[in-house]
This record gives sequence, C-alpha cells and structure tokens, in this order.
Amino acid sequence: MKVSIKAPKQTSLGLTHKGFVLIGMMRSGSNFIERQLNLLPDVRCHGELFNPAFIGFSHESGKSHVGYQRTDTALRAADELAFLKKVDAACDREIMGSRLFLDHSAPMTARILYDPAIRKVVLSRNLLEAYVSLTTAQETGVWLTTDSPKDKPKPAKVEMHKLMTFALRQSLYYNDIQTVLNQTGQTYLQIDYNEIKDLGKLNEVARFIGSKHQFETVVEPIQKQNPGTLEERILDYPKLMEEMRKRQIARWFR
Repeated sequence: MKVSIKAPKQTSLGLTHKGFVLIGMMRSGSNFIERQLNLLPDVRCHGELFNPAFIGFSHESGKSHVGYQRTDTALRAADELAFLKKVDAACDREIMGSRLFLDHSAPMTARILYDPAIRKVVLSRNLLEAYVSLTTAQETGVWLTTDSPKDKPKPAKVEMHKLMTFALRQSLYYNDIQTVLNQTGQTYLQIDYNEIKDLGKLNEVARFIGSKHQFETVVEPIQKQNPGTLEERILDYPKLMEEMRKRQIARWFR
C-alpha cells in the first residue's frame, strides 16, 4: 500500500538511550500517558519535541532544555538530528521518549518511525470524541488541567465538513503509521483512550518500553476536561446523528 511517509536513507537515529515514542493525535490522552510514565524512575518522556509551533520538553524540564528555549523552533529546524542527540545526551534516565503527531516534522517522523530501536506506542480514540474535545479546547483555551472541572463546558457545535476533514486526515495518518510498522516488521503496542487509566494497561506500556518498574496505582496528574456523554457535549446531537446516518458514516464514529 502506498504511504506518504517515505523511508529515510538511514533508519537508525543512533541514540544512546532506550527510546520510545507515543504516536497519537491531539486529545488522544498523550499528555496523561507522558506524565504517568515520568513517574517511573527509569523513564523520561518528553512532549512534542518536533511540533512546528514549539519544542515540547517534558513537564519537569520546563520551557528550556539543552540550550534550546521552547520557542527556538528555527534553531531546532536547522539541524533536527543534532537537536535530538543533545536531548538524548542530557537524558537523566535510562529510557527516553517523546510524542509524535500528524503535523510534526516529516523528516523526523520518518527517522523515528523507521528506526526499529524506537519502541512505538500508538494511541487511538473515537474520532468524534477527539474532535469534540479539540473543539472545546480551542473555544475555551484550556488544553490541560490538573484540577477537577467545576462546570461543564458549553456543548460544542460540530460542523460536518470540518469533522470529515479532521477524520480523514487522522485516519490517513494512522493508516500510514501502521502500514509502515507492519511492512518493516516492527512490533507496536496500541492503547485506546478509554484504557489510559487502566492499571494493567499502563503496566503493559511500562513493560513494552523496557522499564524495570511497574505502577502500583494510577496517579491522576491530569484531569478530564470535558465530562459527560457525547449527547451532552454536542450541540444538537440528534441532528448530527441523523446527518451521519444519511451519509452512511455513523458507525465509524461510535
């Protein structure tokens, strides 16, 4: 199958630490998993190291690390591999990871994806839920919270053409990811958003990335921002479902 992620000339990044990557999309639970994994004494998980808008260092690293500020995207882009190797060299724990999304650096996406030494954890979520959560975050300006929400956010308006564009782009991305991993014979671990707070699943992730440690309990460093059912969180939910049924696509969003 043809994919848009092209194989790089070199498939090894040459990192000195055990490496892993959380591959997902916005609102797929990657922030929660990142912070959870950082509770393990042998794991350092950074955020979106190759986001085009910022450099996402781990929460513990703050807004600057290894000579780079969070806003130094041009400096990073000048030599992305050198940047990654500096992060690798400075890593204070045995295992180092980061998060990878659709719009991140295409060259580094390919390098990371094709390197068999980097363990891959693929995060998934119902696309309608992810879209509603993303829309709510964009409207409220709240992307992450460690406090329990006091009030439910207003129901989000779902515009069909925007939902379909979002769903298509994400589906093609995940198809590319899984096609490359399957074609190159790499084993990967998949975790759904509904499993991210399951103790057994978190320990499966810890074992998969090579940690010598296990979680005894699930610590909740990040709270769910949008409580309630989809029916409660979507403006005019019955109308949306009816439109989906007419297009014969409703079953893909349940």
